[in-house]
Amino acid sequence: MSLNQAFSTMFATRSSDASGGVSFVGFSGLFDTATSGTKANERTSLMLSAFYNGVNQLSNDIAKLPKAVYKKDQDQINRFSEHPVNYLISQRPNDLMNAFDFWKIIEYSKIVKGNAYAEIIRNKVSGQITSLIFRYADEVSIYKNNEKLFYKHNGRIIAGEDMLHFKGFTFDGIVGVGVITFAAKQLGISLDSQTFQQEVYKDRGLGYGVIESELSVNPQNKKMLEDGFASKMASGSKFRVPMLDEGMKYKPISITPVESQFLETNKNGVIEVCRWLNIAPHKLKELGNANYSNIYQQSIEHVQDSVLPSVVANEQELNNKLFDKKEAGVVYTKFNINALLRGDLQMKKEYYTASINFGWMSPNEVRALEDLNPMPGLDEYLRPVNMQTIAIANQNQKTDGNTTK
Repeated sequence: MSLNQAFSTMFATRSSDASGGVSFVGFSGLFDTATSGTKANERTSLMLSAFYNGVNQLSNDIAKLPKAVYKKDQDQINRFSEHPVNYLISQRPNDLMNAFDFWKIIEYSKIVKGNAYAEIIRNKVSGQITSLIFRYADEVSIYKNNEKLFYKHNGRIIAGEDMLHFKGFTFDGIVGVGVITFAAKQLGISLDSQTFQQEVYKDRGLGYGVIESELSVNPQNKKMLEDGFASKMASGSKFRVPMLDEGMKYKPISITPVESQFLETNKNGVIEVCRWLNIAPHKLKELGNANYSNIYQQSIEHVQDSVLPSVVANEQELNNKLFDKKEAGVVYTKFNINALLRGDLQMKKEYYTASINFGWMSPNEVRALEDLNPMPGLDEYLRPVNMQTIAIANQNQKTDGNTTK
């Protein structure tokens, strides 16, 4: 199927709803008819260690980020811990999950299924948000009516402003498409490789072959010979020693592990998973071309290229639906991605030293990043004594000139 045909199929599969809206169906079968062969699905793909580890890494990265609500007051930005949303996104979004579990399943669903949903529960009297309930993507349908989105969950219609919708890759900005939809064939190759390896080890490397003989064998004896040899070699015994006479020789024709290049296939499978998930190979324990110096740089790139786009999308969805019009632009959520860059002590020391010496962080602000209590006298901002603004330099020069005269 060509790309143009794929787009045509996608938009043609929207069907009118009885209420006059438009139902957006999923895209899980969009490319299934392109070629034959093994195709991975949500469950089988997680049997691949690289894919499981990649999804687990990305979902953990989002889940472990500190999350908070901030309030902008003119030039001042302060953490707004008293806001009810702050507790929901950082501590306990609902009675069934803590914040880590909630954000982990949200990110998993966004990657694998393409869509993640959380229903916003409000107090019927005050309208205050009381909880965020995760909804399985398979149980949610999306509808559009009069340029507004509505969601249906188990027969209930939910207004767009009452449903958090986190999307993965999307064709139209409304419905996400899971990565497995596109990677099914590639992941299927890795699954086939695993299955073949299992069969080879189970049969101790024995497979198909032929029996050669210099003498003529009549059809009846040939059939008996084939059945007897196959029965012996297929037995569950640890030792299989069939006897061949009349100068007969067994010649295997199976593909050996060396010929099938298992190691190269598996390594290539890891790299393909990295491409599909947009994650660096060293994050999946593939260290073939890595060393200490470039791993740290790759970790920074991981945050910028793999984690940050999801963080920005999540923050925007939360800001659009968790705050009223009066709070828009003033109160907002923030995921602290600096938590992912705390591992290298030398880099951390240089970062903190520059922050304090050049006056854009106070020592107490640095202590707060390390979860340390503030100390008296450390709230002042510092500046090197050999640095000054051009205006002050010109003023000092004029003052020195007047003094000389």
